[in-house]
Amino acid sequence: MLKVKNLYYRIGNFTLKNISFSLERGEYGVILGPSGSGKTTLFELIAGFRTPLRGKIYLEGKDITDLPPEERDISVLYQDYLLFPHLNVFENIAFGLRKRLKDPKEVEKRVLFLVEELGIRHLLGRDIKSLSGGERQRVALARALAVKPKLLLLDEPFSALDPQNRERLRRFVKDITTRWGITTLHISHDVADAENLADKVILIRDGEIREWGSFERVFFTPKDPFAVEFLEVNFLDGVVVDLSPNFAVVEVCGNPLKVSNAVSSISKGDRVRVYFRPEVVRLGGENNLPCSVEEFFRDRFFVKALLNCCGREVKAYFPFEFEKKLSRKGEIAISVPPEFLFVRPL
Repeated sequence: MLKVKNLYYRIGNFTLKNISFSLERGEYGVILGPSGSGKTTLFELIAGFRTPLRGKIYLEGKDITDLPPEERDISVLYQDYLLFPHLNVFENIAFGLRKRLKDPKEVEKRVLFLVEELGIRHLLGRDIKSLSGGERQRVALARALAVKPKLLLLDEPFSALDPQNRERLRRFVKDITTRWGITTLHISHDVADAENLADKVILIRDGEIREWGSFERVFFTPKDPFAVEFLEVNFLDGVVVDLSPNFAVVEVCGNPLKVSNAVSSISKGDRVRVYFRPEVVRLGGENNLPCSVEEFFRDRFFVKALLNCCGREVKAYFPFEFEKKLSRKGEIAISVPPEFLFVRPL
């Protein structure tokens, strides 16, 4: 549905260079990166608010690189929603639709369908200024969806919301874009947006894509050192000591770890890197490693621990009740189920 090929753009001292990725029809892509990485510039190039110096943008196989925004069949939902304060909810949603549908009855039918889907029919006659943040977000989303775009672009849509509404609206947006088969590209600096929404992840830093691919590949086996740090992926180095069709055994600091997700290209005796996420670390059990606790702190109803395992820092998230089992500088054994360990050759 969307293909971005070798985009190059320069503004002041900042350069966006050799940006290439694609999304299939109905996929949800999240562009992640720290502030100043180039996310917004890339967003504006795809939306048509800027023109690349080199490279191409294709939508359904059509070259849209030089088309103005209004001819791209793309809807944009901005961080601040940009609703028209002089129009009520109905007129805001119908605004773009009136340019496409000449029959007022068809416009009304489309708007009523959307507000029923979004649960905001009771707001139709309301003034925009009287709406809560969550209500404004739904109205803006209805306006973006009304024209049935080929591509939906979301610019940090949840950043201004409180945590409760942010979580609820994440679920809502994922549900409606999935049910309606809408191809979506979402800019965010919040890793949680990608964790909850993404089919594909594009990680950008200093104007370059550092990782892109499926959620599972980027979040579990990133190749780039920046990606490993930014996405908080743990890794330890070891040696393959046994192989079978279904698993590998990797010796890490003298401890054998059984790994289900072994790469087919590895052989016995190879030096490898074993990756695992903080969320899958357990206390005790099989497939274990001895570690020492460096630091731990509460984060809502979880305990986040910084461990020293074989001289390398490992992050782990434990349930709240495990806090009593941890002590600073104390020795513990952690384990990771084989299915959550991933191997890549060094």
